[in-house]
Amino acid sequence: MNRFDELDALLKNAYAPYSGFRVASVMVTKEGSLFQGVNVESVAYPTTMCAERNAIFHAVSEGAKPGDVAEVHILAKNSEGKYIEAFPCGACRQIIAELSLNEAKIYVYRSNDEISVHSISELLPHAFFSLT
Repeated sequence: MNRFDELDALLKNAYAPYSGFRVASVMVTKEGSLFQGVNVESVAYPTTMCAERNAIFHAVSEGAKPGDVAEVHILAKNSEGKYIEAFPCGACRQIIAELSLNEAKIYVYRSNDEISVHSISELLPHAFFSLT
């Protein structure tokens, strides 16, 4: 399902005063529940949080368990306000892999009509999983 309009409206909530790089994400569970997230920057960059992890952590706080993540949709604008493809960072890829049991589909939007779809196993081919 195309979530461009929902993501575009959500972009206004991103907090990116330092980079101007705004990201919105919608995570969809296997049962169809939706969880939204935006990036939140800090002047202390290591404390910045990505939109994808914000959406997934929100889902976890509402009871989502490993295996519940089915889809992650991502839309971004650069500091010039232009839509660009933005793939999940390494930390987000690992969280998506863990909480989808390596089965999530990632939808990366460049426009309403330009959407690339990738599996998390394609984006993170050697995800780390605990042996226990």
